[in-house]
Amino acid sequence: MPRIVIVSPSPLLADGVAAALRAAGDWDVRVGRAEDNADAWVLLGDEIVVRGAQRASARLAADASASRLRAAVGAVLEGLSVRESPWFAGVAEHEPLTPRELEVFELLGKGLSNRDIGGVLGISAHTAKYHVAQILAKVGAATRAEAVREGLRCGLIGL
Repeated sequence: MPRIVIVSPSPLLADGVAAALRAAGDWDVRVGRAEDNADAWVLLGDEIVVRGAQRASARLAADASASRLRAAVGAVLEGLSVRESPWFAGVAEHEPLTPRELEVFELLGKGLSNRDIGGVLGISAHTAKYHVAQILAKVGAATRAEAVREGLRCGLIGL
């Protein structure tokens, strides 16, 4: 079981991060010092730095989500280095889209109307409209154009 040590000047913050990482399940997560023996260290400060025993590392924004932090720690434990791109730093995490919503989203990105989306997928225009409304809500967009922009930014759809 990999050992992860959380290092922070704030014990409260360290405890919170440790609890978030323990949710991953298969890690022995402890609050400690950078000198402690571990497979990876999570250093909390102006940014989050994850250092692995095998020279792999990750850098994340200080406000990175628990899921991004868990993914970065997992990558470092596998010997991979990660640097969160500033392009992704502002990308919100969304409720997952269903496979059908992803199909609708791709067609939405191509500029199809609800009627045309329905025709391509063999569903009614009303059902297509429902899926579009769900997509808008899940990506936090007010318009179809905003949803497409967010989908492209997050990599949910392509052109």
